[in-house]
Amino acid sequence: MKTSHIIATGSIGLFGLTMLSGVILSSNTTSADTEVIDQVRLTVPIACTMTGENTSHTATLNPGTYSGATGSGYENGIGKTTLTAICNDDNGFSIYAIGYTGNQYSGENHTKLIGQSTNSTISTKAYTSGDTTSNWSMKLTKVTDSTVSYNPQNLTITTDYDNWHAVPDVFAKVAEYHANTGSSTTDTALGVKLETTYAAYISSSQPADTYMGQVKYTLVHPYNRAAPEEPMGLCEDGYTCMQQQTSVSLAQKLPNIGDTTTLYDARDNQAYTVAKLADGKYWMTENLNIAGGTALSSEDTDFESTYTLPTTNGWTVNDGKLVLPASTTKNDDNNNFTDNTQFSTDNYAYVFNSGIKENCGSIGQDTPCYSYYSWDAATLGSGRDIETDNTDADYSICPKNWRLPTSRTTSATDWQTESDFYAMAHQYGLNSTTSTMEYDNDFYMQAGPGTTPDFLLANSCYGGSFRSGGSLGLYWSSTSLSSSTNARFLSFGSSGVYSANGYARRSGYSVRCLFGS
Repeated sequence: MKTSHIIATGSIGLFGLTMLSGVILSSNTTSADTEVIDQVRLTVPIACTMTGENTSHTATLNPGTYSGATGSGYENGIGKTTLTAICNDDNGFSIYAIGYTGNQYSGENHTKLIGQSTNSTISTKAYTSGDTTSNWSMKLTKVTDSTVSYNPQNLTITTDYDNWHAVPDVFAKVAEYHANTGSSTTDTALGVKLETTYAAYISSSQPADTYMGQVKYTLVHPYNRAAPEEPMGLCEDGYTCMQQQTSVSLAQKLPNIGDTTTLYDARDNQAYTVAKLADGKYWMTENLNIAGGTALSSEDTDFESTYTLPTTNGWTVNDGKLVLPASTTKNDDNNNFTDNTQFSTDNYAYVFNSGIKENCGSIGQDTPCYSYYSWDAATLGSGRDIETDNTDADYSICPKNWRLPTSRTTSATDWQTESDFYAMAHQYGLNSTTSTMEYDNDFYMQAGPGTTPDFLLANSCYGGSFRSGGSLGLYWSSTSLSSSTNARFLSFGSSGVYSANGYARRSGYSVRCLFGS
């Protein structure tokens, strides 16, 4: 069982600046011929921060067992997180917690642990003797620290959270700090440390899987201010927005190989699981699912403002934004498109989008979001005129600061290090070093559904109809073939893995993006 990425919001204090403004000194004489208005504006900065240590937890539990804070080997439950909270005045602060799993704030599953293969869940509640259903819970305790700047005696753990308690599904106050006196010197902060311990009970009927969940902690200053509003999540705070990530922010979120987090695409607020894979790079582990007809700008999509936007072969421009072609649709039980010419002309932008925003990717493996893009759509038309082998299109359909993976063959210089697909696949067991097409069933077994990197086997669409999913995953790269009608892609299936395959650009394949240039 894995409970990952407890989010301790940094530079906290939803009310981080206390303002004394508009103090006006003026004459009240109405008969004066002239007057002077003196306005004084005084800003008092308040520095409040909260940090978290040991914010990623991994544990293995057998069915029918309980891991809590008592008993031999269970003193740490399934992990402890230490929170350190500091403010530089004596107005105190409160700490709130909320479940933060997956597409939080849009349904009941945000407090649950969710199975990455089976989509099974583990609900949150305090364990009681005789429980027959799986559950997990949290408990807070004070931490005594020898540092004089910490005053644990002024910290109060909210009633019930000082013992095992269900993870809250709305922001709940879990701790409150009332400072009795101000700081003794200008450089001494008032603060506290506290620990959250997590525990879980696994029933004998719980499916074997790796289960993931998150809890978010937020500090509010002063202590008596209202609870933080439950955000609509997504990109509003920047912290969870794909387009606003940097190498520093991702390194903080995903310090270790295999770590995962949920980020949102600002263009449609779609949630995606992102992981640091064994190649050390940050990848989407769910297929891109942006819908046909979406307007794209250089502020939110992987292209520069100087790019001459294409206006032919499926593309239109509206108010300076590039508009994805409308999504094609199915019209019969055989999964044929309404227009059977779709995905049948090279270097033409085609899109098929399921319209489903739930149950994609690693969560919901059995019901993937079938969304396909021709290579012209995947590269925003920037690859249309490329006719030389092993040449990358300049732009892509990915969010800003993210891009399509590269692919290479043995004919290219340093093809192993220049190919994102090869480098990633090689780290997961692909052992070929000479072949253009790398067969390795071991890689499929190690990196297939239910394990990192948990590829979706969504197959493709071509010439107006679907090719059935469930056995093959096809993913566009940014890299061309020598022919103007073909491009390279990753083919992933039980019959073999090809990190530098090539086929017609009119094909409808899936898209995964990775971070960085």
